[in-house]
Amino acid sequence: MNDFHEDPVMARGTVYPEHCDHMGHMNVAAYTKKFDEATWSLWVTVGFSHKAMNAEETGLAALESNFTYRRELFPGDTYIVRSRFLKLRDRTATFHHRMYVLDGEEEALAATCTYTAACLDRAAHKARPFPDAVAGKIRTQLKPLVEEASQ
Repeated sequence: MNDFHEDPVMARGTVYPEHCDHMGHMNVAAYTKKFDEATWSLWVTVGFSHKAMNAEETGLAALESNFTYRRELFPGDTYIVRSRFLKLRDRTATFHHRMYVLDGEEEALAATCTYTAACLDRAAHKARPFPDAVAGKIRTQLKPLVEEASQ
């Protein structure tokens, strides 16, 4: 069992009309932005904040992203994004976000995004290993996905 509702909330907000397209629902660009906000919050949980990246002259580079859309969001909808790390390699990490629209105490799945990112040496513009402390914290948070028919 995946226990997604136990994953920490990394972003939350409300959909505004400016997040929507001509069809009246939230546009894919807005989903991307909200998942990006959750991404930076997730990295802070493992000690890879903007300040830490600057101190190490490191950064992150997105290598791959995969989005799924399950339910439309409209102006006035309130959402949360729950996140987890899935996999860690020497120079890359894969992480997963799930966006839920809130209706009272219920959370209905609206969208998912899985990213793979590389740790970047900002001077050389090449992938490098994650700092040991960051990699160690990611390892303590790893929760692989289990395929479920009802996702």
